[in-house]
Amino acid sequence: MKKGWAVLVLSCVLLLGVVFPASAQKPYEIAVVVKIAGIPWFNRMAEGVDQAAKDLGVNAYLVGPSTADPAPQVQMVEDLVTRGVNAVCVVPNDAKALVPVFTKAREKGIVVLTHESPFETGAIDWDIETIDSVQFGKNPIDAIVKKLEETGEIKNYSPENPAGFVMLVGSLTVPLHNYWADVALEYVKEKYPFLKELTSRLPTAESVEDSRAAVLDLITTYGDQFKAVIGWGSLGPIGAAQAVAEKGMEDKIIVVGDAIPSTVAPYLATGAVDWAQLWDPKDAGYAMVYIAKAILDGKEIKPGLEIPGLGPIDVKDKVVVVNQIKIMDTAEAAEKLGF
Repeated sequence: MKKGWAVLVLSCVLLLGVVFPASAQKPYEIAVVVKIAGIPWFNRMAEGVDQAAKDLGVNAYLVGPSTADPAPQVQMVEDLVTRGVNAVCVVPNDAKALVPVFTKAREKGIVVLTHESPFETGAIDWDIETIDSVQFGKNPIDAIVKKLEETGEIKNYSPENPAGFVMLVGSLTVPLHNYWADVALEYVKEKYPFLKELTSRLPTAESVEDSRAAVLDLITTYGDQFKAVIGWGSLGPIGAAQAVAEKGMEDKIIVVGDAIPSTVAPYLATGAVDWAQLWDPKDAGYAMVYIAKAILDGKEIKPGLEIPGLGPIDVKDKVVVVNQIKIMDTAEAAEKLGF
């Protein structure tokens, strides 16, 4: 009789192992790999990743290299693929450099998502964007022109005597920064011929100090020709603002770009920054984890799929979009965003 019970118990255990395999009880592991760890932008993104982990019951976390260089980021993704995570979500420093490791990941059945990289999608499952990138690229140009109109200076400029501007990007290989810069240049060419780029974009916008130093050099080099700076990268406008304030040129040089509200608010208050925009990186972190889990759960990624707190998605090719551009033209507008 005891032997019979033992056989019955063993049979039940084996049956449960088939119906509910041990792997099914383990939460998905979803790694978010950013361009550089420890800066305010990605610290905020980590909040969204952590919130998604809590809401969705997954093991999601954010990591990144100590410098915004392609090689250490590629190695970090390589290590995660070797470890066998369920999904990797990457904000690329160089999308092309990541293609081999992305290909290897998908061959192993690992879901691969990117953010800020809607143009290099051949080796990934989906790219996740929380803004309209074309509008994002045009907005700072409109902000510069509006400021020139408000001050009455616009009458001083023409195609023969243009107002000079410079753009700061995170690096020359960051896909979206350089796309926005391209959009801005095309927009200037089409609509504002009295604006002119003074020099090629500078790869400083992931560092306050590098951006400050670059703008100080530009002031010396170009003098009165230098009228505006656009920071594509959340630290670019801050470094530019510090340089402008240091020279007492808040009323002479227009500073615009994307920045974190709590970081840029003091500079908006003093006029060292004139205008800023962004999306909430917390939203982007949440969206990446949410879409990764949806794919792992076998859900179809299609227009109308709802991301909690962000709304329904749109889909074009391999790009998922929810448009959440946030504008900060005053310190009060920045403070109201709450982060």
